[in-house]
Order: sequence, then structure tokens, then C-alpha cells
Amino acid sequence: MNEFEKKELRQDMELMKKYLSYYLREPEYGSTAGKILRDMKMSRGKRLRPRLLLMASRYGENYQTVRKRLCRLGALVELIHMASLVHDDIVDDAPLRRGLPTTQARYGKDMAVYAGDLILSRIVQSLFRDGFMKLGACFGDTVEAMCLGELGQMQCRGREDFTVSQYMRNIYGKTAALCRLACIAGAVESGCGEEVVRQLEELGVNFGYMFQIRDDLLDFVSNTVKEGKPTQADFREGIYTLPVIYALQDQKIRPGIIRLIHMAKEECFGSREEEELKALVIEGGGIRRASEDMESCAKRAMQAIENLPDHGVSKVFRELLVL
Repeated sequence: MNEFEKKELRQDMELMKKYLSYYLREPEYGSTAGKILRDMKMSRGKRLRPRLLLMASRYGENYQTVRKRLCRLGALVELIHMASLVHDDIVDDAPLRRGLPTTQARYGKDMAVYAGDLILSRIVQSLFRDGFMKLGACFGDTVEAMCLGELGQMQCRGREDFTVSQYMRNIYGKTAALCRLACIAGAVESGCGEEVVRQLEELGVNFGYMFQIRDDLLDFVSNTVKEGKPTQADFREGIYTLPVIYALQDQKIRPGIIRLIHMAKEECFGSREEEELKALVIEGGGIRRASEDMESCAKRAMQAIENLPDHGVSKVFRELLVL
């Protein structure tokens, strides 16, 4: 991607943010709803999914003529992500996100539920109003997959027999499905052919898997607290990530982890137990095997890029996949 194309991408991201601000406009009534939407407008997320959409759109021959529509789509994809975070924080009873009070912590669970629903209603309105008929069903499929991923995670919470296949099915809904939507939406709206759409879909899915596994590894390979979330917060809540699942398969290590699971359920899981869990997961090969899976996803995503037409944006996609 040359300097001109990079400048265009930056311009598109800025326009996407303007549309996002419009979709988060205050309602004509309801002061609390207005405050919640203002808070969301001020959030400083990575905006990764709209970026994926705009990058994927560069492979389409109609890209230049539909740039504004693509920016609108990017904002809608980001809105799905934002609404899902609001609802996730309610379920998790999370006090913080990225170091700031969550919507449910600041305004209460009821207000947070309706705020998330309000955002989803605006997505539906825009899909019909702005004529995104081809993509409407794909948006619906994605939201369904996200809900099923969260439901699956809840059903598996606290289970010591949680499997790798169940984990992968859940994170498809939690993360990969929305990355898939971003790539498909950008490709379809910009006029990509079927094979290009298929390769971008493959790229989006595997990027999503890689992104989630990498996030799950952070608790074990980093000593920092990320995004205002205490380390091992998932484990404390009975959510067992890929490194833990793999370590549980080691019969010598399993009893130690089971003991820590019971301690977490009894709310007796402190910093000492965190270090013990980390040591057990490392010894049981959990870090190594999860890292290998992450690298496999990255390779599949990279192969999809190699199968795409030669384009400057391919270099930017490759940079996202550097582990």
C-alpha cells in the first residue's frame, strides 16, 4: 500500500468515526440514555473490525464509488461490537473496561441492557434505510452466532470436562464471526468476485480465531493488567481458556488445576494461586499448544492473503498477522 492509499484509508477511518458518532447520537428524550451514548462516543477502542472491512473493500472494483457506504458499514460493524461489550459486562458484572467504569457499573444493569438494545435497533434501521439488503442477512447471522457463542460459554462455565472443540465453537461466536462479517461486508459492497469474497471470509475467520487465542494467552505470558481487567479474571469466573484446557489434558497436572478450580469457586483464589496456575499451565504444555494453534490460524489467514489478487493492502493484512 503506497502513501496515497494509506492516506485514503486514514480518511475513510475518520469518516467511519463520524458515522459512528451519528449512530450514537442522543435520543430526543431520555437524559440517562443520552449520557450512556455520550460515554460510548468517547470510548477509545481499537476500531479493528471497521479497519478490516475497509481494507477488504480495497480488492473490489467499485471501491472508489461506494466509499461513503463502506464507511457507514464500518460504523455498523463497530456498533455490533460495542453493543456486545455492553451486554458482556452485564453478564460478567464487570466494574471496569479499559480501566474505566462500565455502563452497567455506572448506570445499572437495566439501563445497560436497554442501551445495548438501543444500539442494535439503530443498526437494523440503517441496514434497511440505507439499502444494505445483500448484507442484512449476514449481519443477522453474525449476531446470532455471537449470542450462541456467549450462551455456549455460559453453559460450559465451571465445567472441568470443557473440550477444545467446544472452546473453538464458542470463540467463533465471540470473536471470529464479527471479523468474518467485516471482511465479507467490505468485499461484497465493493464488488468483489465470489472467489475473492471466499478468501477474505477465510482471512476474517482465522484472524478472529488468532486474535482471541492471543488474547487468552496474555494472562499467562504477560505480567501486566490489560484493559482494566484483573489477570486470570476468566478463570475466576469459571471460563477456561485454551491454555488451561490443554493443561487439563495432562494427567499429572490435572489434579493441581482441578484443586485451583475449586478454590476459585470458593472465592479463595489470590495472587499466590495465580502464580501456581501459571506454572501448572506452562508445565502441562498449555502455553505451547495454544501458541501452536494460534500460529496455525495465522498461517491459514496468511494463505488466504496469498490467494488474493496482488494488492498493496495485502501488505497491511500481513502486518496484522505478525505474531
